Parts: sequence; structure tokens; C-alpha cells
Amino acid sequence: MIVKLKEKNTSYPDLTPDQSYFVIGIEADDYRILNDHGKPYLYPSNLFTVVDSREPYDWTTEYGADGERYSYFPELNEVGFFEDYFDGEKTIISKFWRNVNQKLSNAA
Repeated sequence: MIVKLKEKNTSYPDLTPDQSYFVIGIEADDYRILNDHGKPYLYPSNLFTVVDSREPYDWTTEYGADGERYSYFPELNEVGFFEDYFDGEKTIISKFWRNVNQKLSNAA
């Protein structure tokens, strides 16, 4: 899935309007993308326009009690994965970049 930021938003200075971003996951309906600094942060989906709605065939999707959606590549769908990533755990960071680089190169 590819999205573009609708308009500049001072709350999100790490995103550029009209820049295409590859969605690497959906968490509670928010999009996890690599921002302009290469960080895999979550952003509200309403900030974006969907440019290409095709989703990776291998996403694992679940729904929460209120119908909110959670979708990730299986390799990134472990409980606590992104907490470990942002805590600087080297094996998790390596696993993240290996998988994301592979997915991005396959998408290109």
C-alpha cells in the first residue's frame, strides 16, 4: 500500500506533502511508515491519501475488540516487536531492516 501526505502538518514535521510512503503495517488503523528520517513511526491514517491500495499478500491481519485493524508482515508481527526496536535491540533492528529492505525491493 502506498500513501501520500495530504497537506503539511506542523504536528508531523518528519513527513513531506505529496511524498509517497510505503505502508509497512497498520496498527489500530494507523499507518506505520518510514518517515523522512527513515524511522518506522505510526501516523493517523486520515493524514494520507491512498495512492495504491494493493496490500502485501503476506500481511497477517487481525481485528481488535472495537474493529480496529492490525496488519503486518509475519516477521514484524511479534508482540513487543516495535518496542524492542525503539529500545535499540540490535537483533530486532537487524531483523526489521532485513525484512523491510526485502519487501521494498520486491515491491519495486
